[in-house]
Amino acid sequence: MADSDERLQQILDAAVARIVRHGYDKTTMGDVADEAGVSRGTLYNYFKGKDELFEALIYREYLEYARTWLELVEGDPRGGTVGGYYRATLSAVNRRPLIAALMRRDPRIVGSYLRRRDNLFSWIQTGPIVPELLRSLQKAGVIRKDVDTGVAAHILEMLGYGQLAITEWKPADQLPPYDIVMETLADMMDRYLTPASGGNSKAGKAIMRRVVARVITQLEQAMQAKEQQKATARGRGEVNQEKE
Repeated sequence: MADSDERLQQILDAAVARIVRHGYDKTTMGDVADEAGVSRGTLYNYFKGKDELFEALIYREYLEYARTWLELVEGDPRGGTVGGYYRATLSAVNRRPLIAALMRRDPRIVGSYLRRRDNLFSWIQTGPIVPELLRSLQKAGVIRKDVDTGVAAHILEMLGYGQLAITEWKPADQLPPYDIVMETLADMMDRYLTPASGGNSKAGKAIMRRVVARVITQLEQAMQAKEQQKATARGRGEVNQEKE
């Protein structure tokens, strides 16, 4: 890895640490520079302002999350089931605290960024991923034919969000071990959703690969579109990015 790439990752790692501790609104470019051990001038050589830095951070974190998630699915013999999907999801999220905060739109961490009219999330049109995934898995024989996938998707999304947000109202020291919760939740999903024959995990993995590829493509397209928008605005002299 080139020195420039190493420095960039150093800066992004520092930004993650700072934002998870103090939140987007209470983090300045100077804070990130201090955390990364670089000068402010060096930081501004990479990013023109805090929004640009945060969007690069979101992009990196989601890409790494998606790759980790897919590796977990591929390495799990039952990874192509709904339980396998959620086992990988919870495990991958648990490794990246900023992703957990982004998924639950944590106001303390994400802060005012989400209120910006052209925030990165508004450019990402992922659609109803879970309902679409469950319908595809049902057609492939991974889910029982008699299951209402719309209702099942709603329940699974509630469970997933609840696991991400539970520490907001229940102390961490009162929670059972994360790994046990994750495995139990995945087992419950498979017991309810998987056909008596055991389902087709291989077909399920193929579907999940396509889902991940689509999400990554949409994320890349969103970043490209935002870069084009910024370039157009700079050409018109309309850029007014908040630096701190």
